[in-house]
Amino acid sequence: MHFLNPMLQNHPMESSFIQTWLNRLADKYTPDLFTQQARLDPMHKSDMHVDIYDARHGSVIYTEFADTVKTAEAIAVKNGRILSFGHFQQVYQTAKHTDCLVRIQQLQPAQSMIPSCVHAHCYLIESALCRHYADLGLYGLSGVATRASQDYGDDYVVNALAYLDSSLAKGDCLFCFGLDPYLLNWGKPIEQLYVCALDELGLNRPLCIISSDFASAYVNSKLIERIQESALGKSPSIKSFIDGITQHGFVTAEGMSILPWAFSDTELIWQLSELDASLGIIVEQGAKQGICHFEAAVQSQFVALLFESLASFKNESCTFSTYPTYQCHIDELARLDHCEVLKSAQLNRLSGKTSVGLTVGRLATSGFKWVNDYHYDELLVPARSILQSGCNLCLQSNFPSEPLSPLRLAEIASERDIEVMPAHYSSEQRTLDPSERVTLVQALNAVTHGAARHIELTGFNEIDSRANFSIINCDPLCSSTRLIDAKLQRI
Repeated sequence: MHFLNPMLQNHPMESSFIQTWLNRLADKYTPDLFTQQARLDPMHKSDMHVDIYDARHGSVIYTEFADTVKTAEAIAVKNGRILSFGHFQQVYQTAKHTDCLVRIQQLQPAQSMIPSCVHAHCYLIESALCRHYADLGLYGLSGVATRASQDYGDDYVVNALAYLDSSLAKGDCLFCFGLDPYLLNWGKPIEQLYVCALDELGLNRPLCIISSDFASAYVNSKLIERIQESALGKSPSIKSFIDGITQHGFVTAEGMSILPWAFSDTELIWQLSELDASLGIIVEQGAKQGICHFEAAVQSQFVALLFESLASFKNESCTFSTYPTYQCHIDELARLDHCEVLKSAQLNRLSGKTSVGLTVGRLATSGFKWVNDYHYDELLVPARSILQSGCNLCLQSNFPSEPLSPLRLAEIASERDIEVMPAHYSSEQRTLDPSERVTLVQALNAVTHGAARHIELTGFNEIDSRANFSIINCDPLCSSTRLIDAKLQRI
């Protein structure tokens, strides 16, 4: 039985589509699908050097974004672990007492060093499956852009489909995800993606576009035929599935569990065999955004098996932990994940022992829905109220529907500015409920030490622990450079 954390019931990665997809993959899984030799890292040899990162010449090292920001003049790292940090002479003397050669890495005046980010509660396996295919969302076909597209409409979708169609082999299913039907429907073009309209595109292959919330889909007739030819084709549920498409023009939430039957056995085996490479791309993207640790959400025993089979991903660039979302008992006083809208009564029940994972990304892309609307006692991502309740705050992402960019989340939480649909609100309305802004220091803490506390990652950036720091091309607290545009490099 699937005991789901109540806060995650509407999460896209817990949808009926994903559940059926995972069940079909489980039927095809065999341990020999993962050879792992391509991803195994060479044996790590002990480095006979101590690197001292020197910030005495116009740069700064932030060791923690606490109530009082903690900085250091230098930090010494040996074999990837923190040897010492503090004043340069103190750090240098500590390094000299080792048997290693000391190397000085001088930070440039425009650079600074910050704690690396922790990505809490990420559906890694499910996201890797989706990343086999194109992203038709607001962040480009690869889903890695940090700024939302302002030219987002049915023309963008149709042009993307034509581009993707040209790169596929004959007979392959054109599957993509991430479409935001609400944004498209704002200009009333959504019917151009109904079955008859997609058939008119002349794509000689099954076509399926999954919405960003995995609650609806847009398909053509060839995909319906593919499902009818599958093992589920003679099931009574097929009739109601087709009736629903006939009535609405697209697949509604009730029919989403049918769609994974469009994947052939060959496609399912390919999806499993390429899971290794897809996960590697996600880890690489995360490292470029300063992520040092992923907490993988595990929604079933099969997902746990897949993650264990891919344990070779625990390489030098990132560390991993797991968190089960299927539980018969959820201690809501200890930890909440993927909160977005909270009522005043819920805020009042929070205690200082609670750690709250707040999903802030959709404020930037969907916040315009709240403008000029009355929401009674509901608050959208009330970050400041959560901190005032004495709770620990962790900023979380809706990846893969959003990019892997913790600094983007910190910027959204500190500014609360809407990114898209500027024609539907005034310049004064662009900032949504400024009273719920947090300071930039609080926001940066929520993606670093706050996120580490949320997942109980002990020893984060303490002496003798793993050195989770990144070099950033600006001073995040003093520079005019936007966090969303900052470039990071893991040390």
